[in-house]
Amino acid sequence: MLRPHRAGLRLEPGAMRTRARRDGDGWLLLGEKAWITNGSVADVAVVWAKDDDGIVRGFLVNKGTPGFSTVEHRGKYSLRASVTSQLVLSDCRVPETDRLPMVAGLKCPLGCLTQARYGIAWGALGSALATFHAALDYARTRKQFGDRPIASHQLVQERLVWMANEITKGQLMVWRLGRLKDEGKATFVQVSQAKRNSCWVARSARV
Repeated sequence: MLRPHRAGLRLEPGAMRTRARRDGDGWLLLGEKAWITNGSVADVAVVWAKDDDGIVRGFLVNKGTPGFSTVEHRGKYSLRASVTSQLVLSDCRVPETDRLPMVAGLKCPLGCLTQARYGIAWGALGSALATFHAALDYARTRKQFGDRPIASHQLVQERLVWMANEITKGQLMVWRLGRLKDEGKATFVQVSQAKRNSCWVARSARV
């Protein structure tokens, strides 16, 4: 879950507060999950929770299950086309058959985070590329100083070239990472590095 931190919000999977308690031949889930992509539109949610022994378990929760509800996060600064929600589990009962049988610990949820970070590495570069094309189009049509487009000035050209170079380097990085994933050689450290670099490029790619 996302928990408060001095510098903002920090992701701490091991500190999750959602609980799963045995209830006869099923489980009772209690807690909340924040910033869940497509949480209010999905038919099935994958929920991670700690049991009474502190072991992380995975569960499939169907939309419409009693005790399960969602609230959409609104007013986001970015990715506004993506639905982001909060999941609320209030004594939500799920049968034993809806527990992920091979999950006991943080390995699986952390693996899911690694996969999500890989997607973000590509998505952030897509945002950077859209920013570059918007800046390039503007520089070609905005005229100043003797009715010349600002793209004809070296200072603007240098910035546009910098953007193109950083985006291209980022694309090569995640392309190579994809090849490593295909070969089963990619590590979570490499994925995190690619995500960090892509997000930095997206934030820096502006004129």
